[in-house]
Amino acid sequence: MNFDVALRESIVKVCGVPPDQVGPAATLEDLGIDSLAAAEIITDVEIRAGIELPMDVLRGLSQMRTVGDVAAHLQSGARQPPVPSGS
Repeated sequence: MNFDVALRESIVKVCGVPPDQVGPAATLEDLGIDSLAAAEIITDVEIRAGIELPMDVLRGLSQMRTVGDVAAHLQSGARQPPVPSGS
């Protein structure tokens, strides 16, 4: 799944906002994203996109202001989860 699509879908699901309001320039404040919602969104993004986000990337989210900022920040720190041995 495309990373940006996963983020948008997660925001829509967690915050209950219409998809057309979740563009790169939308501010987290305008979308009603607080720290609890952000944690739910990040967990959902990890599942949807099949990625793992390290804690140092997650800590940097508090400085993000727009959906575009979050997408770029998360994508820069995303890594594929390790493949289980024997697979």
